[in-house]
Amino acid sequence: MSGEEKKPAQGLGQNVLFLGMVSLLNDLSSQMVYPLIPTFLDLLGASPAILGLIEGIAEATASLFRTLFGYLSDKFKKRKLFIVTGYGLSAISRPFLYLAGHWGGVLAVRFSDRLGKAARTPARDALISTSVDPSIRGRAFGFHRAMDRIGAIGGPLFAMFILTLLPYRDSEPIRALKFTFLISAIPGAIALIFVRFARETGFKSRATAKKKTAIRDAPFILFLVANAFFALGNSSNAFLILKARELEIAVHFIPILWVVYNSVCTVSSPVIGSLSDRIGRKAVIVASFLYYAVIYVLFGFATEQWMMWVLFGAYGVYYGLTEGIFRAYVADIVEEGKRATAYGILNTVIGVSLLPASLIMGLVWDLYNSKVAFLVSAGLGLMGFIVFLISMLVKRPHVAR
Repeated sequence: MSGEEKKPAQGLGQNVLFLGMVSLLNDLSSQMVYPLIPTFLDLLGASPAILGLIEGIAEATASLFRTLFGYLSDKFKKRKLFIVTGYGLSAISRPFLYLAGHWGGVLAVRFSDRLGKAARTPARDALISTSVDPSIRGRAFGFHRAMDRIGAIGGPLFAMFILTLLPYRDSEPIRALKFTFLISAIPGAIALIFVRFARETGFKSRATAKKKTAIRDAPFILFLVANAFFALGNSSNAFLILKARELEIAVHFIPILWVVYNSVCTVSSPVIGSLSDRIGRKAVIVASFLYYAVIYVLFGFATEQWMMWVLFGAYGVYYGLTEGIFRAYVADIVEEGKRATAYGILNTVIGVSLLPASLIMGLVWDLYNSKVAFLVSAGLGLMGFIVFLISMLVKRPHVAR
């Protein structure tokens, strides 16, 4: 074991803590930008269908690289290299929105940002999974996602603060938004400083690995299928912001609406993560699929501004039910040496599904209305719920921890 390697910690440990700080700062940068993109595109004259195209292509195309990066991380037994590369690419790309004068420029930046996410996410999640004792995986991933959400709370607040100070925010809104995008480079750059404190963990020898590759076993495959169906109904969150704008919530309140969502995410993620350590992941995952469908139905029928505030908060609970839990569940059923590949495959399946998901949402919205669009998404999400119920009937193979 090299000098940089460390054994799994009984507590959260150095890796989880410092990677949490990296995610906090990176999301602070990202969420200064993301909630404002629908408004920015609207000012550039782009339609909801174009928004769906941009979000779908950015997420889906970049996701094709996640399996590759995850495989390379496992093959070369390196996590930190991919983590540094991924966060670096995202930090560099976002400020280029300052130069965007057409929706094509927004697409290019979104793609570069998501490519960085593709490079870092499988390796980072694999590193977290091996940095703590298996009995607290849910807690560790929940903590990490909470740190990510704290950054997501600060990002919109920082963006709103900047926009409030700019005297030309109403007369030259595009210029004001571009300046905010430029400032987002600062926390992104600081995040890279904390990455250096992360340490590699040791890989188990081939002699202790399972002869059969766990990512080919039925539980993981069915989990992939369930997520593929579910993701078809899980379009970009940008449509939630578009719904808020449809109900005439003012532009300067959109960052606050995003803060409400992320505040609930922050509280719910570690709580639900710890709960999954006690009662098991499957019960929580089942609840997440059903909860999502109900929330999207309610979004579809929302007709008053106050409903948006309540629903954005309720949607934050859904995040706590899924993000950290799904990661911990993959670690439960996939062996250590294949884990980054498994995370990459899962993210690729979900990401590829986001292209049709966002296109379907945008097109149905254009052809009919927002209510029909949200109801269609809820129905597709329920299909994922059915497949996961089937997967629960399949006996899970033992996986070496």
